[in-house]
Amino acid sequence: MSTLILEPIFEADFQEGSFGFRPKRKAHDAIHAVARAITENKTTVIDLDLSEFFDNVRHHILFEKVAKRVNDPKVMHLLKLICKTAGKKGIPQGGVISPLLANIYLNDVDKMLEKAKTVTGDKIAYARYADDLVVLVNPTNNSLTEKVHKRLLEEFDKLQV
Repeated sequence: MSTLILEPIFEADFQEGSFGFRPKRKAHDAIHAVARAITENKTTVIDLDLSEFFDNVRHHILFEKVAKRVNDPKVMHLLKLICKTAGKKGIPQGGVISPLLANIYLNDVDKMLEKAKTVTGDKIAYARYADDLVVLVNPTNNSLTEKVHKRLLEEFDKLQV
């Protein structure tokens, strides 16, 4: 039930480069986005797989993100009950709502990458599928690659992942 309530609210916020477990998007779409970036000579790759991501989602950060868009104590209470089944942190892996919660949690990373695309004149591309992220940069721009990598690490530090 929570997914039916939350998904339409947050789907409008999700970024173009996010593909995992979203309506009308599939893994092949993410692969095509990476292939397109490669044909645009974005061949320097930053590949991030957040190990044990679902086990390490910080509840207080997730609840804060959801509360910014949802002002319903009953929905928040239900969400907290669902998350507490995973323990003091983490979200239940395999749970119906877990992919949506992962997308909510990582949406700020996607927003940062969208901003980087705009600022650099589309010299970077990315595709995120749940907790797997590929960022592609034109290889002639090593300083940009370093800046993007540093900024990604800062974003993940904020999430305490």
